[in-house]
Amino acid sequence: MTIAEQYTAERERLELNRALDWSTYSRTFKAAGETLKPLTVQAWFDLLAVKSPMLTGAGLTVESIVDYIWRCSTKHTSNLLLKEWRLWWIHSRVNKCLDTTEGAADLMGVLNRHIGDAFDEYPEQMQGGNVSNRTAMSNACGEAYLVDELAHRYGVSPELVLTWSLRKSFQLQKVIRTVTNPEYKTLEPRSLLNIKSDFLKQQNAIK
Repeated sequence: MTIAEQYTAERERLELNRALDWSTYSRTFKAAGETLKPLTVQAWFDLLAVKSPMLTGAGLTVESIVDYIWRCSTKHTSNLLLKEWRLWWIHSRVNKCLDTTEGAADLMGVLNRHIGDAFDEYPEQMQGGNVSNRTAMSNACGEAYLVDELAHRYGVSPELVLTWSLRKSFQLQKVIRTVTNPEYKTLEPRSLLNIKSDFLKQQNAIK
């Protein structure tokens, strides 16, 4: 596949995901027998708080994989008895997947795609010729600003915002900033910028 074809395919994937965010349809992810719902704002904050290896990529363990799957499972429940049973079930299924190279590759492939989809719309802005991730702000943690922006704009409680899909929340955040700040210059999603960067490197190598 040429770089131009990669760019077109990736753009089509991103556009499809945007359409799915606002429709009754959705992309299905299944990991270790569990159907995963989209990563929510609350789940993201929880994973950040415990420095989950699923986000950092360092020190990945069976427990961190199980924790991620459980937080995103459509069968997630606060019932303690059911929770303990579901966690035991997921743990046994994850171990089974990791028993083989193929099973481990399939499991991590699904989880990586699930995480990647959640961050497709992460807001970035050009500042002084450099890309800046705009959810990180100095006066308070970026997570608080994200929730405040959305809650204030749409007149809902912060608790409700926490239940929203992370990718959809990033889309709304970019809309808010674009509408309220004429000087806010958005960039294409990171995955498309990476493909363009590869193309420029290829062209420079030819010269």
